[in-house]
Amino acid sequence: MIAFLMVILLMLLAMSNFNLTAGAAQHATAAFLAHQTTSTTPVLDDDSEIGSTDGILVMGVVITLIVILPILLHKKNK
Repeated sequence: MIAFLMVILLMLLAMSNFNLTAGAAQHATAAFLAHQTTSTTPVLDDDSEIGSTDGILVMGVVITLIVILPILLHKKNK
């Protein structure tokens, strides 16, 4: 019974967001337009080389060692 009431409450809350009254819709649009400002996009300095995969290769080797070394060391101890 409680789960059913929670589902009904959730549906009613969801429907109230999609069915705005005319006054609420005008207020929301006015507030949205009041907060819009224009700004320039900052230019970022990119120091990476195109096609460089050195970091990916090193991280792959590290991850492989992290996975394989415990398996090898565990079997040696038995």
